[in-house]
Amino acid sequence: MGYRGLTIPEVVTLLPREGKSPSAESVFWLLLTGDVPTQEQTASLIADWSARREKKKDWWSGPGGGIVGSVLQTLPKTTSPLGKLSVALTVFDSRNHMNEALKNGALSYTHWEYMYEDSMELLATLPAIVGLIAKGELKNLEEENGDWIQFLSECLCNAFDISKNHKKSLMDFLRLYIVLNADENGGIPGVHVTEILGASQSYVNQALAAGALAYTEEPKSGTISEYMEFQRKIQRLLGQESKEEKLRNYITTIIQRDKLTGYKEAEICDPKYTVLENYAREHLPNDTGVKLSQSITKILSTMMKSAKGKNIYPEQNAIAAPIFQFYGLKDMEFNQILLCMSRALGAVASIIWTRAVNASVEQPTSKCTYSYLNSIQGTRGKRKRGKHTKNIRK
Repeated sequence: MGYRGLTIPEVVTLLPREGKSPSAESVFWLLLTGDVPTQEQTASLIADWSARREKKKDWWSGPGGGIVGSVLQTLPKTTSPLGKLSVALTVFDSRNHMNEALKNGALSYTHWEYMYEDSMELLATLPAIVGLIAKGELKNLEEENGDWIQFLSECLCNAFDISKNHKKSLMDFLRLYIVLNADENGGIPGVHVTEILGASQSYVNQALAAGALAYTEEPKSGTISEYMEFQRKIQRLLGQESKEEKLRNYITTIIQRDKLTGYKEAEICDPKYTVLENYAREHLPNDTGVKLSQSITKILSTMMKSAKGKNIYPEQNAIAAPIFQFYGLKDMEFNQILLCMSRALGAVASIIWTRAVNASVEQPTSKCTYSYLNSIQGTRGKRKRGKHTKNIRK
């Protein structure tokens, strides 16, 4: 698991840094070009995105949050953060270059150049859009010209109760989290939908808007909200300082019910989890939420191995959730859009290349009703045979 032939640990080690973690700009450079950028190349992309974000300032700044903010404020309060992100991306005008190209009859093999320009403007402005979702308008920002995550953290600190002492460390964590989640091989619905639409139409903002809604239940092993609720339930039942024996008994009950939120059976531990746990050990060694997560993981892994012979490993949300909470980002539904924001980097890089090579668009086929019925009957037959075999073995 990694990007462009590099493992996750190599990506974290080799990419140029802002603060103590690799920058979002450097991982996008890697995903787009296949090369690890120099510090100078990374700085040039930071400057480029900063200039593009300023160019689009009327869309996100000013009274009411600019054009995007004014639309978000009309939405019902029940609209989820991902729903708001989808609306904001739909509204945001990142189609100028492509529209101009189509109007002037640009040849199809040049369309990727205009897609690139529109994509860069959208990515540059994405932290501001996320900031507007966190808070209706962006004002009193101390710094608007920093890198992607510096600007995002300004928006988040403006919206949430985040200690100034934690601000610098928060930026390091967000950079690390964004880099770890910047790309996915297209297997998850959100990335798949985004890349299909990016290949089949001209507007990158609409492709990302459609894909955003697919992150509601991502990953299937347990969203960051589901894991945090799982951990909070344990805290409510056992208290903040959970006794190991009580915790072990509770986890035994969970195993019997097969409810393992944030964990899955695998051959090896997710390297994203390992990187984040190492970060937590260094920067949050005494946080009770992180320590509880680590205790749950240790007990659960040992018990599943000895009781059922299964290798159960934690997903990254098992450690990311308490880290987010430590920094004051306690709204886990909102934090889900930070995962979507991260994946936009890899999805946009893929869309640009798809247009550059004029790749064919995926064409789903329509099946006849009988083929669906036959597949259902086949599945039921397998289940019955499996159950019968299981009973014989008993």
